[in-house]
Amino acid sequence: MSKAVTLQKTVSLLEDADRLVIVTHVNPDGDAIGSALALAEALRVKGKMVIVTIDDEISSFYKFMPGIDTFVRFSADEQVEADLLVVMDASSLDRIGKVVNCVRAPILNIDHHVSNTGYADYLYLDVMACATGEIVYELLRELSVTISKDMAFCLYVAIVTDCGYFKYSNTTPKCLNYAAELLSIGVQPDVVSDFLEMKSRNDVNLLSKVLETLDFHHNGRIASIMISLENYDADIATDSFIHYPRYIEGVEVAVMFKAVDAEVTRVSMRSRLLDVSRVALSYGGGGHKRAAGFTLQAELAVAKEQTLKRLTEEMDLL
Repeated sequence: MSKAVTLQKTVSLLEDADRLVIVTHVNPDGDAIGSALALAEALRVKGKMVIVTIDDEISSFYKFMPGIDTFVRFSADEQVEADLLVVMDASSLDRIGKVVNCVRAPILNIDHHVSNTGYADYLYLDVMACATGEIVYELLRELSVTISKDMAFCLYVAIVTDCGYFKYSNTTPKCLNYAAELLSIGVQPDVVSDFLEMKSRNDVNLLSKVLETLDFHHNGRIASIMISLENYDADIATDSFIHYPRYIEGVEVAVMFKAVDAEVTRVSMRSRLLDVSRVALSYGGGGHKRAAGFTLQAELAVAKEQTLKRLTEEMDLL
């Protein structure tokens, strides 16, 4: 199990390391990318040598993020020397892919997911934080780094994407205050919103195909959509697709199944009452009580059948 550390100890670990690798989870979202980029830039300002990496393709949807071109992807046999491997926003070790085999260094995990498995050498976990970006904002202040406009932009993206533009239940006075402080640094919320909500024709075409798969289960309490392997496009950000089944009257749990390979399916879940992090954790994934996900080594139809069976069992216990 991890050694739980305080915010101040986390700062000490970062300051004591000269060479750091920062990694976040596969299938990265705005919080993952924004948190990693902001912390990396802050540590570079402190004179550190920093590599940021993701063991996955990054959708061009995030091309607007300052520093996005600094991400690298290690080859399977690559060995990288570092004093510290900093894992951002990942609740389980398998979520970072092969990076753990490429970097031989103590692991510091900075996270906010209640499903965190305690895999790292050091863990700073704040389950009350709306986003890992909220934690990074606090770290940057403790590091006595002047937060640049680019850092603020990345942190704002991290926060707003993980709390649904302040609509989700994890929205707190603290995250609203932090967002306001980031605006005072120069972040323009309309600019961020335009980037995040802009859709290409390919995005809309894919959404139209996905909505045709909308299906209801368990007397309408569960709604699901699917992205087939034929329609899968790693360059299209599909995180927002699950909003459509989520906000249908009578639906308590929304599920999106995405075939990323013939025998690999990614599953995303959103709920109103059910603790979907329990379901995700049982399959090696993680997340929050109301938003969680996992990856199954199974083809799309099998993954759908298994997941719906498990969700139905959990809902019957409510």
